[in-house]
Amino acid sequence: MPLFSKVSNMKTINLKSYAKINLAIDVLGKLPSGYHEVSMIMQQIELHDKICVKWIPRLEEEETGQINDVQKEIEQENDAQEDVEIKIEINSNKRYLPRDRRNLAYRAAELMIEKYDIYRKFGEGKVRIDIKKQIPVGAGLGGGSANCATVMHALSRLWNLRISTKELCDIGATLGSDVPFCIMGQAGQSAALVSGTGTEITHIKGIDVWIVLSKPPISVSTEAVYKGFSEIEDKSFERPDVKQLVTAMEEKNFELIYKNIINVLENFTLKAYASAMYTKSKMVDETKPAKAVMSGSGPTIIGFYENKESAKAAYEKLIDLNLNKETFLTKTQI
Repeated sequence: MPLFSKVSNMKTINLKSYAKINLAIDVLGKLPSGYHEVSMIMQQIELHDKICVKWIPRLEEEETGQINDVQKEIEQENDAQEDVEIKIEINSNKRYLPRDRRNLAYRAAELMIEKYDIYRKFGEGKVRIDIKKQIPVGAGLGGGSANCATVMHALSRLWNLRISTKELCDIGATLGSDVPFCIMGQAGQSAALVSGTGTEITHIKGIDVWIVLSKPPISVSTEAVYKGFSEIEDKSFERPDVKQLVTAMEEKNFELIYKNIINVLENFTLKAYASAMYTKSKMVDETKPAKAVMSGSGPTIIGFYENKESAKAAYEKLIDLNLNKETFLTKTQI
């Protein structure tokens, strides 16, 4: 039985869930664990999903008695949850988005419920998560990790758990390597040096710059990219000086910043996926960015521009060219 018999009122919180880009990625080697040791710079950007998280105690769920066709469909899909004290419901404007444990937001709620013994504290009920997607899926922009981080922040506040950012990061690391950074970003620390297997994070000063993102109509497996990269025999390609990049960002030295905006994973992804290579080539040739680089394991290409006007002109040019449907004008957060 729950510790408290009194049921709290339904609570709702709305948050923006921000994408991230990689300013630099260097892969230093493969560890005995099978994971890769990395050194990279991540920065949060303005492009975001919108997430509404509701905590609906069982009493109020029964009293409202309001259920639409979509909810009925979800209830049918979640038959396995019938005997679970706290249910989790995912809704989205994108029908292809998983609404079960394949979705990191679902697993975030599941983990929070279990770790903080929510049933014992509050009794039966439902966590409802509505995700309005704008961040492309499978794009190297951390959309799933950002949604996961946002749900963790929201539930911490809804249940008044008083969890520190560090504790949330430690929990989030069990769900995905990008999740701790997204948790930090959601807490206002928008840029970081990330090392180790991706979970050692040091907050740094970000850069303020307008960017254009263009994602080819493909998805890329991060695991496949790292595997393919590790099998490249000649690794004498250009690498970022991450330490120099951090200093340049602090000093707003854009000449050195652009010099070190390098992603070594491009050496596999751009060769393996022709549409990613084509996107980068067209962006460079047609819009002349200060720098263009792939984000994460791809396939999204980022163009960096001197100001909003040049970025807007580049965005409009790519739209006119009908390069990729998922093309966005946005900027970094600082």
